[in-house]
Amino acid sequence: MKYLLIIMSLLSAATASSAKTLNDVYDEASLQIAISSANKDSSVSEIAFRPDASIILYAPVIYSGSQSIKFTGNNVTIDGTKAGTYLVNTDLSASTNDGTLLFNTASKIEINNLTVINSATRGIVVNIPADAQGDDTAISLHRVNISNSALYGLHIDDNSGMFDDGLHGSGIGINLNISHSNIIGNGTSAIDFDGIRVDERSSGKISALITNSHIDGNGGDGIEMDEAGEGGIELTMVNVTINNNGFYNNADFDDGLDIDESGPGDIKTSFYEVEINNNSDEGLDFDEAGEGDVVIKLRYVNAGNNSDEGIKIDEQGEGEINAKFYLSSATDNGDDGIKITELNQGRIDAELYKITANNNAKYGISIEQWSIEDETISVEEHGSLETIEVTLSGNGKGNKIKTKNMAIE
Repeated sequence: MKYLLIIMSLLSAATASSAKTLNDVYDEASLQIAISSANKDSSVSEIAFRPDASIILYAPVIYSGSQSIKFTGNNVTIDGTKAGTYLVNTDLSASTNDGTLLFNTASKIEINNLTVINSATRGIVVNIPADAQGDDTAISLHRVNISNSALYGLHIDDNSGMFDDGLHGSGIGINLNISHSNIIGNGTSAIDFDGIRVDERSSGKISALITNSHIDGNGGDGIEMDEAGEGGIELTMVNVTINNNGFYNNADFDDGLDIDESGPGDIKTSFYEVEINNNSDEGLDFDEAGEGDVVIKLRYVNAGNNSDEGIKIDEQGEGEINAKFYLSSATDNGDDGIKITELNQGRIDAELYKITANNNAKYGISIEQWSIEDETISVEEHGSLETIEVTLSGNGKGNKIKTKNMAIE
């Protein structure tokens, strides 16, 4: 047994010694050399920057290695003003393959204490190879700031098809962890570019945890997650602001948080101490189509002064909605404060505890369940709604909860 332990210790030491850290990156040349080394040498696992350096890029930095990679930023700022180009299309959208930091890999990516500013295209981009298999890709951002990107701030792309049909993507999912970070002021040079955009196609799901962060002032959606295919979306947010987003396109404003899921997958979300204020369309906008459910839990969430609904949840198909809202508010929004709609074969189960919905342009709260929209006779089972200490006042269409086919407890 003693000899086995010695052998295991030696193997562990050999493995540890084979991992390389490239230190003292401080300018564009040293960064590009470090990335080139990591692309060629799979033993390079970390790139460490000289503390507090400022780096101006004249070309995108592209990582394409197969090994997990860690960026230890040490409070470095990378300026992407001169790195990358994009093409504006006739419909005022834009096309690009560029970004300030590009990761063409399905391997684990960890970025700590780094700031990316003024990207000429996208700030940080992860392109997942279409043939990726095995474990889900894992992307971790801790104390990362991405601001003033012309297009996306953070873009994670598992959509390899020309058309958004849900058929073309890798066989793995996306695991995203963002903490103590700021994604601010991105997407201000073309329409429909978000602070954070996650595209997941084919099989695989999106799992995301966002804590102690600010996703504010982005031209498109603050966050957009699109999942199509055989997977769902699981999102947890704690102590996050999603404010002042969606203003860029006057013809079609965008949301604070936009989640779209189609196919046989669920949307499962949990929010604690989250602000969703002053967004140019909806605050929270969930659309689920197909066989999946929507499960949403809110506690200490405030959705106020959004130009459309404060919180909107739509489910169509064979799924259901389970909503539990506690100690939260939806006030001064330009449509309904809270709107929950189930269409086709599912039902709604909702709990509202100490909810305030005041001064919304239409209803404070609207919860409706339909087999066929605007049907005169309901044929499906009633949904259930439990309310405790719900406050409604000053709403444009009255101060009662608007319901359809709901049994109120």
